[in-house]
Amino acid sequence: MTVSKHFANGYADDVTGMDVDLDLLVDNFRQTKRHVAPAEVVAVVKSEAYGHGAVPVARHLSEQVYCRHFAVALVDEGVQLRLAGIDGEVMVMGVTLPSQFPIMAEHGLTPVLAGPAHIRAWADLARERGEPLPYHIKVDVGLGRMGVLADDAEQMAELVRHLRPHARPVGVASHLSHPAGTEEHNRMEFCRFTRFCEVLDASVPGIPRHLAASQAAVRFPAMHLEMVRIGGLLYGLNHIPSPSLSPRPVMRYCTRLGQVKRLPAGWWVGYSQQLQLEKDTTVGIIPVGWTDGLTSYHVGVGSLLVRGIRCKIIGTCTDFAMIDVSGVPDPQLGEEVVLIGDQGGDAIDAIQLGKWAQISTGQLLGKISLRVPRRYWSGSHAAGKLSILGLDFGE
Repeated sequence: MTVSKHFANGYADDVTGMDVDLDLLVDNFRQTKRHVAPAEVVAVVKSEAYGHGAVPVARHLSEQVYCRHFAVALVDEGVQLRLAGIDGEVMVMGVTLPSQFPIMAEHGLTPVLAGPAHIRAWADLARERGEPLPYHIKVDVGLGRMGVLADDAEQMAELVRHLRPHARPVGVASHLSHPAGTEEHNRMEFCRFTRFCEVLDASVPGIPRHLAASQAAVRFPAMHLEMVRIGGLLYGLNHIPSPSLSPRPVMRYCTRLGQVKRLPAGWWVGYSQQLQLEKDTTVGIIPVGWTDGLTSYHVGVGSLLVRGIRCKIIGTCTDFAMIDVSGVPDPQLGEEVVLIGDQGGDAIDAIQLGKWAQISTGQLLGKISLRVPRRYWSGSHAAGKLSILGLDFGE
């Protein structure tokens, strides 16, 4: 993507927007698929595909690379994909309650079930419907989150075997607590998972296993197993360098200067007197605030790009942020400001923007509401747009 096209080709009225390169998305998927082969890739599209737009991302992967497995966190996220015509498996990885099971079955969603009560309720629904219903078993190997403990393997194996005519296990899953941590710690959790799976396999053989997400997929090839859940790698948010993987960020997030003015030394900027100016300062106001990914923690620490020059964030509000543009010669109303992406030989990535606020990349991107339109590109052409006004792909 080049800077010149971001406010062109039908997107000219957008003051703020995210540009998503669908070609890079496909390339990242293919790289990851080669890296984890023969394991299947599960594309994680929860939280609006980490802010990139769940439906456009899932649709493009389904059509262009025949991705057959998707993962979301909430039931409504899965229903959203089905209503958009996405087929293939849609795993619901988050909390699901028996009261939600009928709508899940109606839309062909596959729950990841956390314990015996959930599995029994799912089997009861299958009996009522007169058809077997697929599900995944969740194991807690150290995260302290959802799932049965590995020590409960024998009881779970007996339950799964007994209910199998109605509730059909199609996967057993877990999540490492600290995939960037020591090899010893991760090996311990991996052993817990494999021990559970060995006991389960003795009673119900052949259930696919999936433990690794993006970081573990890079660090621990032995953990690829039959399936790998990919979120960060898919979107080019790679925290761990790898000689065999070079995913590129698919998103560029930019806005424009809404006002430029001079403020005197001693002037306070932002809610609750966030920062006091030490000298006369040229300030640029942008229409991006707390609802759009910035936080009070960015103040005085983070920077944005104007003409490739890093401009310090000096104040944030719900709908605005203020940046110090004193180093930009004669800054102009309407000039492009880059939050994530490249400009003028410099670049700021989502990982860095998150670190400045002491939050993860997922937390950062998940904060950005759909009032920031997502604009999709394939080649040099505008492919569609997702915003609070809806999804428009020219269909």
